[in-house]
Amino acid sequence: MDLQNYTRENAVVPHLKCADLEEAVTALVERLKDQAGVRSGEHLVAEVMRREQEGSTAVGGGLVVPHARCRGVEEVHIAVATLQDPLDLGADDGKPVDIVILLIGPERDPRQMLRVLARLAKLVKDRAFLDRLRAAETSEDLLAVFGDATD
Repeated sequence: MDLQNYTRENAVVPHLKCADLEEAVTALVERLKDQAGVRSGEHLVAEVMRREQEGSTAVGGGLVVPHARCRGVEEVHIAVATLQDPLDLGADDGKPVDIVILLIGPERDPRQMLRVLARLAKLVKDRAFLDRLRAAETSEDLLAVFGDATD
């Protein structure tokens, strides 16, 4: 599975400056909404944050993977940001978050999102993958990290 198929250069942001997770999610949703066919970015941000309140997706290692399914979305879309200033999101390992990988998927087909989440789960166990994301200086660099992370 080539994760690069699920994102575009405009949806990857190195060194994003934000005060909290909602601000980061809002910035990434803005970059995804047109290509994903999302009518209301505000509604999608609210849904992602509602999901986040149910249980944090800060998985440790400095990574958070907020996600939601949305009406009108036909396939999975990924947006990625490395954060200029890490956020304390209460991850189990106590590490602040400096990488956000946002997933948006179709409301009626959760299998698509589960396949991408499973692939990401394997990748993020590889510390080198996360380190390459952190080292990316440009959008092109971030996108290349995803392109290199194929099965």
